[in-house]
Amino acid sequence: MSNSLRDQLLKAGLITQEQIEQANQPKPKELAPKAPSAKKATRPPQAGRPHAAKPQAKPQLVDEDLAKFYKERETIERNERLEAERQQRELAARRKAVRGQIQTLINENTQNIADADIRYNFVVGDNIKYVYVTETQQTQLANGELALTFLEGKRCIIPLETAQAITALDPDKIIIINQPEAESPELT
Repeated sequence: MSNSLRDQLLKAGLITQEQIEQANQPKPKELAPKAPSAKKATRPPQAGRPHAAKPQAKPQLVDEDLAKFYKERETIERNERLEAERQQRELAARRKAVRGQIQTLINENTQNIADADIRYNFVVGDNIKYVYVTETQQTQLANGELALTFLEGKRCIIPLETAQAITALDPDKIIIINQPEAESPELT
């Protein structure tokens, strides 16, 4: 049966008779590698050439170096994360302390009067808000001697000095101070 395939390939012109004869010849056996003879002198390894055992050791060194690198990187990342968390805690503590100072300033200096009957309107952003004041407070607010701020959702009337102290502590705190316009000269 093996000849039929050869015949078909030969008829098709894909192979020649010489190629068939060459394929039928027995292949020479490969010689086994010789054992090292005692005549050869062993020489010490040259500089820059690895020993036969060193290539085995190199991957282990690479693995150790890689493990050491990952461990160092993990330590660095953990330290950075801990430092960031510490800074966030410090920032939160500072904010809390500032809020406490502002709350104390407002509570100690608020001049709201419960039975005030004059409605004083003021603008916060796009909204119009109001607070009830006395006639004296209305004049002082209009002249910029008093300011308005918020504490826990309540509108508080405070002196200008207190408002400036609060602004120094927290520039983002909403404080409304009326700036009286300079009197313009009359045109005749």
